[in-house]
Amino acid sequence: MPFHRIRQRTSASLLYAVAIALLAIVPAGTAFGASLEGWSRKMIDKGDVHIEIFERGEGQTVLMHPSLGRPAQDFEALGNSVAKAGYHVVLINPRGIGESTGPMETVKLQDLGNDVWMVADQLGLENVFMLGQNFGNRVSRTVSSLQPDRVIGLMLLAAGGEIQPSKATWAEFEKMYDPKLSPEEHREAVMNSMFAPGNSPEAFLDGWHTKTAELQTKAAERTDFKPLFNGGTAPALVVQGLQDKIAPPQNAFDFVSNRPNARLVAFPNMGHAMLPEQPDHIADAVINFLNDQK
Repeated sequence: MPFHRIRQRTSASLLYAVAIALLAIVPAGTAFGASLEGWSRKMIDKGDVHIEIFERGEGQTVLMHPSLGRPAQDFEALGNSVAKAGYHVVLINPRGIGESTGPMETVKLQDLGNDVWMVADQLGLENVFMLGQNFGNRVSRTVSSLQPDRVIGLMLLAAGGEIQPSKATWAEFEKMYDPKLSPEEHREAVMNSMFAPGNSPEAFLDGWHTKTAELQTKAAERTDFKPLFNGGTAPALVVQGLQDKIAPPQNAFDFVSNRPNARLVAFPNMGHAMLPEQPDHIADAVINFLNDQK
């Protein structure tokens, strides 16, 4: 296998050493779809909340929540791989992205997490796997904390939150959402903050929802994340890029070392964008984790 699995309560220094020693450095993937061709689209509605979802495959359900200000389309390649492996995949557009709408001015992460359970309930799903990327990992941990008995497994693509990025990195990250930037400046900001050195940022040059990202950030700021931090009690997988400057790897090392029943898969040549950088390795890690829960 092109990745190494590291289980809980292993020292951070050993984690890093093993990851560097054993993981093959693989060039970033070039194919990164956005059309969701072959997926079934539905709207899930309750009161003034309307959530757009995309479904594919049959089997146990895997719900996927995207990153900060990002659309469900980011998961197309991963979702296709997981569906092909024998799972029912549901991609979720959060409020403010695609056709999804709902109040955002006063919401907390619990409200966004309840949107996910609204989807599960209306699809008739009793138990689910939950996967989230970057900001989506916060929502996913919230989902799992709200109804832990219904979550079979929790998958976090990057697990930031405690150890913050450098001021310079954060400045580049915030620039990505500035509509006044020239295309060249935007490309540089995306490349410098989201991607490992040498990886093309083309897949993430568009698809940014600036206003939604601001509102999602405020929702996180209004939330006491401490009781949600562990993300419930289900078995957990963290997939971490070793060149992630937004969610520094030490966050993942600490999370796995301190949370029962958690494992870490870490890859070099992968930053915060992750999905377009190492699509095959991420899919392998996710599918292996899913299969292990059977």
